[in-house]
Amino acid sequence: MDKLISIEEAVARIQDGMTLMVGGFLGNGTPHRLVDALVASGVRALTLICNDTAFPDKGVGRLIANRQVKKVYTSHIGTNPLTIEQMNAGELAVEFCPQGTLAERVRAGGSGLGGILTPTGLGTLVAKGKEVVTVSGREYLLETPLRADVALVRASVADRSGNLIYRGTAENFNPLMASAADVVIAEVGEVVATGTLDPATVRTPGIFLDALVVGEPSRCCWRSTVRSRMSAHDAHYGGSLVDGAKMLQLFGDVATELLILHDGDEGLFAGYDTVEFLAPVYAGDYIEATGEITRVGNSSRRMVFEARKVIAARPDISGSAADALAEPVVVCRASGTCVVPKQCQRKQ
Repeated sequence: MDKLISIEEAVARIQDGMTLMVGGFLGNGTPHRLVDALVASGVRALTLICNDTAFPDKGVGRLIANRQVKKVYTSHIGTNPLTIEQMNAGELAVEFCPQGTLAERVRAGGSGLGGILTPTGLGTLVAKGKEVVTVSGREYLLETPLRADVALVRASVADRSGNLIYRGTAENFNPLMASAADVVIAEVGEVVATGTLDPATVRTPGIFLDALVVGEPSRCCWRSTVRSRMSAHDAHYGGSLVDGAKMLQLFGDVATELLILHDGDEGLFAGYDTVEFLAPVYAGDYIEATGEITRVGNSSRRMVFEARKVIAARPDISGSAADALAEPVVVCRASGTCVVPKQCQRKQ
């Protein structure tokens, strides 16, 4: 059975008030073309089940930014300030699930189970209002299964019968969600004739799929991370405060590494589009700076950056004391564009 349909036919199956699952991890493995069409459709009051709410301009974060979601089940929202703003304003309901618990709740929904038992979340806000079950003298939270009216997933290759192959970490939540919805629509980068795929490589059998939409071919997602301790030399203000220029310097180092990995040349930093300083940094803090190439042009390389404090100095104890933070603190975010001249691009 040929399951190829148009993007318009796919989006027409999603109506106001539906529950929607969308695969992906910070946009990696997300069906971007389907999400973009859904944003354009204006469908409202969606309940969204996803690993995270991505970024305001990327992935399912665009649905949040367009105020098309009334409730979201997710493991974290820290990369999308609009989700936080809407939640704090009472405009968006957010149910947090530890990532493993979220995955197992979706798996339970796809397997027809009545729920799962997990010790994760006991004694925390996650346990509020949930049943506690004792097994062999040990307490567990009963987490109920999750299902959706429609699941939107992303695969690298499909045959015309809907058998799906995923590549690398883009697999993430997609196979689970493809089993836990009444209607499953897959966006794929390449469609081949039925019978040409090696059955051993098929992760989602076509029996789970209702429809296929052709999207852009899968692209490599380039990321890099550097970590640096802020020294007394970096602190230029009272109270050992490090200036924001140091974060931009770290982002420059990340950009250089990304360009060398991607093109074999340092290239040039054309400029920043946005820069946000979100928390103070002090001498003795350890900062982890990450960057990702999000778009590749003929010579331009669009990038996003984030700097997180992972170790905090404790000058109140001694000059060398520090604490490893259980949860990193985001201190700076930025986006910008680098340029690698054609003649300097040694890698494809």
